Amino acid sequence: MEQSNKLVRLLKVVVESYISKGEPVGSKFLHSLDDVTYAPSTLRKHLNLLEREGLVFQSYNSSGRIPTITGLSKYIEELIESEISSNEDYNLEIQDSRMSLKYMVEQLGSIVDGVTVGFIEHDEYFYLGVNKLLKEEISSDEYAITKKIIKIIEDKQIIWFISSKILKNNQIYYTFIGEEQQFISCLFTRITINDFPAIISIIWGIRVDYERNCNILKTVLSKLGSQ
Repeated sequence: MEQSNKLVRLLKVVVESYISKGEPVGSKFLHSLDDVTYAPSTLRKHLNLLEREGLVFQSYNSSGRIPTITGLSKYIEELIESEISSNEDYNLEIQDSRMSLKYMVEQLGSIVDGVTVGFIEHDEYFYLGVNKLLKEEISSDEYAITKKIIKIIEDKQIIWFISSKILKNNQIYYTFIGEEQQFISCLFTRITINDFPAIISIIWGIRVDYERNCNILKTVLSKLGSQ
């Protein structure tokens, strides 16, 4: 159990370092971090174990590690199951009365890392959070992701994809959409707004702040549950 916990903690560091740096994460870089206290030999051993379990991979022998979809899935599952981080106190400006879907999406769209999409189930309308898709300047990487997200939204692929799943209210789910390493990540939850079932989802590429987005969705659910 202790060994497993150590691997999960190391995977968390690798994933978050990759999200921050955008490049393979090497053992020398990891050893320089305050969060990693393993001896170099132990660190290499643990990285090899993560690779053997399919959670990270190396494009060639001397390169750093990159998290796999399996590794990202494990990372997100740990975030969903964990308590809300004490240092993440988001002011969502959620009114005491039941808010409209549009208001929720617009509020979330201003604070999440990614694009917020919300829709009422079996309804032809949906709302898009006003955030990264409307930025005046985005990087070349973000431009490619933005084009893909726009297509997914315009074609309503995201709606049909999530609607095809059997979901319980007030639980956080995740999925990856795409192929050939061109993945879109999606965190989503099913809620009830004025007796209508609705979906709130946060979508972006795989390099996204999963912890922040999970905490935001947890906060939304906790506030809705207290009403």
